[in-house]
Amino acid sequence: MDSIALRLDYDAAEALLATLERESLTEVELDDLLTVPGVRATLANTTKYLPDHTEQAFRAAVREFVETRREPWGHFSLAFATERASEALGLIDALKADPLLLEQVKQPLNRYLPACGPLNVTVHCVVCGVSDGFVLDTGSEPAFFMALDRAQGDVQGVKLNMTHELYHTAQQAARARVPGLSAAVLAPETASPVVRLLTTVLDEGTATWVARSMLEGVGPYLAMWRSAYQKNADDETVRANFALFDRVLASLAEGTMGWEDAYGTGFSGLGPPLYFVGFEMARVIELARGPQQIGTYFAGHPAAFFEDFAALAPGTLSPETRTLVEGLR
Repeated sequence: MDSIALRLDYDAAEALLATLERESLTEVELDDLLTVPGVRATLANTTKYLPDHTEQAFRAAVREFVETRREPWGHFSLAFATERASEALGLIDALKADPLLLEQVKQPLNRYLPACGPLNVTVHCVVCGVSDGFVLDTGSEPAFFMALDRAQGDVQGVKLNMTHELYHTAQQAARARVPGLSAAVLAPETASPVVRLLTTVLDEGTATWVARSMLEGVGPYLAMWRSAYQKNADDETVRANFALFDRVLASLAEGTMGWEDAYGTGFSGLGPPLYFVGFEMARVIELARGPQQIGTYFAGHPAAFFEDFAALAPGTLSPETRTLVEGLR
């Protein structure tokens, strides 16, 4: 049976915030800090997007911040986290005190779960780094990470973020059950940029679709997420988003654009356009075939998601895109 159990781990946020309040730090103490799984994961995620942000750079940045209260180099967001420490620690207290938290976060997934098996998921609360939330590409056990210092003290916004990242965890677990699938459709070393684009649109779009039911409520972080949905809602923007997808896909196929540029063009910023290409595709497919169809796409090639959508919404994807996608399988 596919079911999910959640456990929250606050060690990374608490350990790093406590470290940043210190006035001195030894190498041994830095070693200890980097044994905390959430801290190591935050560093790994930062290095993924900023390759020069290595472990040695992190060590140097933390040491300099502790000694001088300045962060003169890099984007580890140490000063940002320190400024928002009270908000992050208050969120920890609020999350611990909320008896409905885990069920509320899991409930939106019920109709959309892929065949992921029973999952025991660890939710690591972190600070610093470059992402509001993330799942490691090579995680050895079900887990995701959410940055409390970015949440403006808003529990409702954190819940939406958790639902989005939890669906990514389920996607990843479902794909891992099919031998070789993750390597073929997502791994940078083995998957083509074209297929990675399709997979990322599928993954981010469906997670954004599943989490939409968490938009109700008040709070500044939730309002930020709501604005991302709103800015991509009108018909003109939807058409522009699909046109952008067609162009990025063609450029990757022709070799005139690399993956980093494609990712920056389509998947960065607030309300990234290609998230909402996948969102619109999920909306159309669910309307025609029911919510259970969404979960089926994580056990096979992402081209199936695009082929099904093209059949239901002819003319939305360009003829060139449809031909390219059909050729992938």
